[in-house]
Amino acid sequence: MRTRTRSPAEHRGATIHDVARAAGVSTATVSNVLRGTRYVGPELQQRVQDAIAALQYSPNSVAASLRERRSRTIGVVVPDITNGLFPAIVRRLAKRAAFTDYQLILTDSQEDFAWERERVRTLIQRKVDGLLVMPCRDDSPMLDDVRQSGIPAVLLDRVAKNTDFDHVMLDNVAAAREGARHLISLGHRHILLLASDSGLRNIQERIEGYREAVVEAKLSKFENVVVAGRNEAELGRQALGLALSGEGRPSALFALTEMMTIAALQTIREAGLELPNDISLLAFDDCEWFRAVRPSITTLSQPADDFADQAWSILMARLNNDRTPTLHSEVHCTLVIRESTIAYRGQPVSEEAAMIT
Repeated sequence: MRTRTRSPAEHRGATIHDVARAAGVSTATVSNVLRGTRYVGPELQQRVQDAIAALQYSPNSVAASLRERRSRTIGVVVPDITNGLFPAIVRRLAKRAAFTDYQLILTDSQEDFAWERERVRTLIQRKVDGLLVMPCRDDSPMLDDVRQSGIPAVLLDRVAKNTDFDHVMLDNVAAAREGARHLISLGHRHILLLASDSGLRNIQERIEGYREAVVEAKLSKFENVVVAGRNEAELGRQALGLALSGEGRPSALFALTEMMTIAALQTIREAGLELPNDISLLAFDDCEWFRAVRPSITTLSQPADDFADQAWSILMARLNNDRTPTLHSEVHCTLVIRESTIAYRGQPVSEEAAMIT
């Protein structure tokens, strides 16, 4: 019976030198991939990551922490881990961290200011090296604690105007404008925009984008915005129920969050209407269940990977002593057309609306 001879790396555990040899690169290149200290091209980065996976290499984070006086931990704060966008961002961040010697500490603030502040203070006390934060609100009180701590932090998605924090935001105005244009191009005039919390900048900008498209199509008299408040599906159902019960009900709904999409679907069913024959529905985000339901949901898909990649790169730059003034990045939605939006079947579309594509 033959037995396989184990390599030295298997006996002692792979080292950074083993990874470098397997990838055909220098140990400095491996270190740059692990710590993000310098840019490494996609091809070399992939070779290093493949070697790490093949050798099951695990960096000695304890030794690195003692040597560099760092904890090698990154705090990640999300407002609602059940919201479609946020877990997708976290999954991508975990992938980025997996090929470094950083560990993530995740906390869910549950859209609660007090809980968010307590959780962030705990992360600061644990001396995390950096923070990636999706706040409850643009002006969340915990931001003062982060600022005073001096810990590098990057905000994602919910960001106040003129913030002094590094941040990554979606081009919300352009995204909502594209979504409204899509509905208008299908002949819809009576489009009801279903918003959550208009106190959030990203929601304000989505409302602005919708209005820009309506004005552009000369359909301002049909503008219809319902603000449910604080992203609660039940409030959305109450507000939408009234709009769907009257004679002049809209022919299309544009839901600005996942929870508002859920509210729209529930209310459409309760009103005895059929999607999309009686009413079209356009959503924001692109949750997995949007593709699973029938009819599948047309949506503006937010780029979770881009959010995470840009935020991670900015934070790594700060941890490697980049002293550039406030760093920021903008990411963009993709309109994904599925089954829930179809051409308006009522009166012919106006010439002005027909021009919008």
